[in-house]
Amino acid sequence: MANYYLEAQAISRGKGRSVTKLANYITGRKLHDSYNSKTYYRQRHDVLDYRIFQPSNAPPDFYDLQCLCDKIEAAEIRYDARTAREFKGSLPNELPLRQLIHIVCDFVETNFVNQGLCAIAAIHEGKNEADPSRNNPHVHIIVPTRTVGPEGFSKKKDREHDNRKYIVIWREQWALIQNRAYERNGLDKRVSHESLKVQGVCDREPTIRLSRIDWQREQRGERTSAGDLKRAILARNMERMRQRQHEKTHEIDVELSR
Repeated sequence: MANYYLEAQAISRGKGRSVTKLANYITGRKLHDSYNSKTYYRQRHDVLDYRIFQPSNAPPDFYDLQCLCDKIEAAEIRYDARTAREFKGSLPNELPLRQLIHIVCDFVETNFVNQGLCAIAAIHEGKNEADPSRNNPHVHIIVPTRTVGPEGFSKKKDREHDNRKYIVIWREQWALIQNRAYERNGLDKRVSHESLKVQGVCDREPTIRLSRIDWQREQRGERTSAGDLKRAILARNMERMRQRQHEKTHEIDVELSR
């Protein structure tokens, strides 16, 4: 069963979030936060790909991660400023890394770079040691709230993408681009941004997404209540799928016997 997930949330100083700290978290690169004078050292070894996306007219130093973080922080003066948006999206475990990169590049270029926005993106492996078929590759994308031009960040924030319609547009695009990748690779799988109810799938329970802490505990072999709930939902959905297949087979047998 193909997996689909995309969420977006604000990175706001007012909520104690730092865009530089997040950039360190997703890339594993040592970074200094010029706003709060903190240095973040977190390293990670599960980053499959990391890159910076910029409009064609961006200043050359905007391709340097430390410099870009400094510029993002300097563009916002308020103590409670919203500095960027963070996107988290699941990626197809069935496809090779080059296709995952293709999906991310396509999504970022179409939805952000073409609108004059830059982005920082990192693909994480999400490796499941016990069962590789259950690997959870995913991407983190940071998109600052100001467009980029030859002189750097705009003096005005990008308010257009605050419109809630873009949540639907981004989710639809994430599904569309993944489905193109499935088609390119000859896989008969598709994902949808729509709810199960809208899709007309009434007998399948929506699954849940594990928190980062629960996912890490599960990877270490520990069972969590959230993990048990997700396994139970998946088991019930598999049983429903087997039951539907059995009913279809029975209908065919009845039809042939007539």
